[in-house]
Amino acid sequence: MTNPSPNPSSNPSSNQSPSLKSDLNSDLSKNKPDLDKNKQDTPAVHIPPPIIVAGFLSVGLASDYYLGNQFGQAATWLVYTGIGLCVLGFVLAGWCAVLYLQAKTSILPHTADSNMIDTGPFGRSRNPIYLSMLLVFVGISVAANAPSALLFVVPTYFALRYYVIEREEAYLTRRFGDEYTSYKARVRRWL
Repeated sequence: MTNPSPNPSSNPSSNQSPSLKSDLNSDLSKNKPDLDKNKQDTPAVHIPPPIIVAGFLSVGLASDYYLGNQFGQAATWLVYTGIGLCVLGFVLAGWCAVLYLQAKTSILPHTADSNMIDTGPFGRSRNPIYLSMLLVFVGISVAANAPSALLFVVPTYFALRYYVIEREEAYLTRRFGDEYTSYKARVRRWL
């Protein structure tokens, strides 16, 4: 048995004029939510950088604990050095946080920025907050007498550099254009 061919006159949409079809399509598209319009442009950093740093630091400290690695017996001065690095890192991060508040922009890397900051530590480094995180990482590793943990600074650096900073720089270039490009030319990424 063969299927009868569809009768063009039985299809109501085929009898409609082209302009009526376009009007119908236009009305239908008005009712669809425009997801791109509602989506805010962000750096798309889904894992917060402090979590990345804390994760690598935890693995490093755990490896030292289980392997029993230490710098040596005369490590008292290392504790003070480590504490000093931590204090320096926290002071730097606090200074940056104050600048973010003054600029009325978000410090969170998964949200949109409203203003660009190029003063204070941001006049010397494009990433002083990540620099402060690495200082605290090294400080904790040294103060805890955990030499193997220091090895985990390298993957932490690469995770920050290629997962976080690369996305942020692409976003900031889109967001601020020539202003950010000029800033990148003047200020180094780290120091």
